[in-house]
Amino acid sequence: MIVTRILQVLRGSTSPALVETASGADFVLKFAGAGSGPRGLLIEFLALRIADALGAPVPAPTPLLLPTDFPWQIGTDEFDATVQRSAGRNLGIAYVPNARSATAAEVLAGDTTSLSAIAFADRVLQNVDRTAANPNVLIDDAGRLHAIDYDACLYFDRALGARAPFSFALPARHVLAGLDLPSPHAAAPVDVGAIVADAPAAWFAAAGADRETVTKALQSYLNAFVA
Repeated sequence: MIVTRILQVLRGSTSPALVETASGADFVLKFAGAGSGPRGLLIEFLALRIADALGAPVPAPTPLLLPTDFPWQIGTDEFDATVQRSAGRNLGIAYVPNARSATAAEVLAGDTTSLSAIAFADRVLQNVDRTAANPNVLIDDAGRLHAIDYDACLYFDRALGARAPFSFALPARHVLAGLDLPSPHAAAPVDVGAIVADAPAAWFAAAGADRETVTKALQSYLNAFVA
């Protein structure tokens, strides 16, 4: 899908944006020219796909094409510079209409099934960025939770380095740490081959590993932790 309009610059350290594609669908776009670059986009793309496979309520990720010399539409000169650096494939995350950032209290009041799945996926992915101060969870107008922001997960480096997590427990500062939640498990092993299939080749190149190597490393990692 091709980005045709940038609708709004969103708050965040990497200046994500709300965009519209040629199909008329809206996405939150994370730019290859910001933050940790295409490598970071690959880590978050795969994490969202894995979290979804584990049953966590997450918005769907998809690569979006940002055309070269994209015209200025909104934001500062600095933001436009990021846009120009990001020509090519960027990370689109499905926009959740009528949603806002949930407070820690709203997260903790969520349904057990959603909380269990979020907690389990965060354990597997070694997500260290879901605290009470910043839960990184959206809540929509129906009260449903949507976990977001998986760019700080440690699973990728640990899988490629063939290193098991030092602890499989949630970090002490995790918003769900200490809760007595059941640990849901996937009904079948996660199919990493299907998960990585749509990730752009440029993202793998930026990560310094080819698609086959990443697939094998992640499959081995997940097989060790997911029944």
